[in-house]
Amino acid sequence: MIAIVDYGMGNLQSVWKALRYLHCDAVITDEPATIKNADGLIVPGVGAFSPAMEALTSKGLDIAIKEFAATGKPVLGICLGMQLFLDSSEEGASEDSPIKGLGLIPGKVVKFPSDLTVDSGLKVPQIGWNSLTDVTGDLLAEGDHVYFVHSYYCIPDDPKDCAAMTEYGLKYCVSLQKGNIFATQFHPEKSGEAGLQILLKFAGRTRR
Repeated sequence: MIAIVDYGMGNLQSVWKALRYLHCDAVITDEPATIKNADGLIVPGVGAFSPAMEALTSKGLDIAIKEFAATGKPVLGICLGMQLFLDSSEEGASEDSPIKGLGLIPGKVVKFPSDLTVDSGLKVPQIGWNSLTDVTGDLLAEGDHVYFVHSYYCIPDDPKDCAAMTEYGLKYCVSLQKGNIFATQFHPEKSGEAGLQILLKFAGRTRR
């Protein structure tokens, strides 16, 4: 069974429906006990970093996620969920005091540069489809066309933790993989067949 963490800021139903379409046993939960007994864990997310961390902490879900990750069972973060896996974020932070994340993968979350829209004519947030490059992650395929909605992006401390990149005014990391921990800045549940294949590969790891 795959547990989808409900902390009030997620695209929960679309992730659940995608897994059910793939005939995967999945449940949406905010109960640490249910998370503990799951075979795999998905942390989705839509919204701002600081309120998300506050919501996780208020329900003890931050501890539940970290304890689950420590078991070696597979964990997947999606969009804001990926960002929460890192040490800190600039979003909602003062200049000298970044907001702390879960710290599952060393790194930080930063905003797209302010000159991005001026120099390239692109819009922030990035909303729409883009292709994966420099793919090293087990769940992904080079050239996968996937769907993004975000204004901040992740910079892992160790480049080896980056499982894929894309380009949007600059080249940046859009997927992470470190041991049993996986994450995507894009939404696999909204990325058509390519996204379904990512979720299917993740689900396959829960059955080992």
